[in-house]
Amino acid sequence: MLRVLVVGFGDIAGRGIRAILRHPGILVEECGTDTVTAVVAETRPDVLVLEAGPEGGSALATPMAVGAPGTTVVICSAHRTDMRVYPASGGCFTRPLSARALIDSVRG
Repeated sequence: MLRVLVVGFGDIAGRGIRAILRHPGILVEECGTDTVTAVVAETRPDVLVLEAGPEGGSALATPMAVGAPGTTVVICSAHRTDMRVYPASGGCFTRPLSARALIDSVRG
């Protein structure tokens, strides 16, 4: 089972992401940005999907990518037309924001 932690999205966006990722092999959990460090340390998710916000979200993404080795970090937002992906294997790349790209990024 692939464990995905969705962080910092509002109600409507969170529901949309849960609907996109709804699949028998994916368990989606959510938390706020104020508790993400503790939740990641406790649950060790395979993937973090972070709300980038208008600023881009890199302030939270970089520490999460470093502090959660083996975890893929995906940063996306309704404020942007692309998303950044920090694969568990290292590096960073961008993809156009779409439901298919989110699913592919989460699945690796």
